[in-house]
Amino acid sequence: MNIAGKGVLLIIVVIAMAVFALSEGFNDDSGQSSSQTTQTVQDEQPQEAQTDEVAEESSNPDETNDTEQQDGSEDTTDGSLGVLHPPAEVRVLVANGTEVTGAAGATLDTLVATSGYNGVQAVNDIEENILEKTYVYYSQGYELDALNIAIIINAKSEFVLPMPIELPIDDLLDANVLVHVGADLFPGG
Repeated sequence: MNIAGKGVLLIIVVIAMAVFALSEGFNDDSGQSSSQTTQTVQDEQPQEAQTDEVAEESSNPDETNDTEQQDGSEDTTDGSLGVLHPPAEVRVLVANGTEVTGAAGATLDTLVATSGYNGVQAVNDIEENILEKTYVYYSQGYELDALNIAIIINAKSEFVLPMPIELPIDDLLDANVLVHVGADLFPGG
């Protein structure tokens, strides 16, 4: 799949997640949707279980609604991936963890030239060993941006992680996303 196709796919995923999060987090008619959901579940259950569930709901309907509203608000704040920022507002620093000279610069050029990210700097990491896999680290609120960057550079999404306490570089330079380029993208020659 080409870069444009991956970008479109990411945008579709982001929109779907946003619609889901908004529908779950801002559901003002929770009582109505709760009774509709319960009715659907009741239609699928055997008749005996259906009678017990109706009796339980009618005994304390306010408690059920309060619990659902609390759970919904907790899910949207704790499970949120943040927002996808315009690329020009995302500061990206790329560190070379390979033995290939210019790997970080080439990666940063790709992000700046093709996608419009705010390239902070390309640097060499401070580690002695060659990095086998490429990692994309993000600051709080920039997870979706990091996932998008991983797609653009063909890094695996399983290596998109929160910014570590111990950085593989000397100075983050206020970057929101740190790409630590590994040998999976630039194998040594």
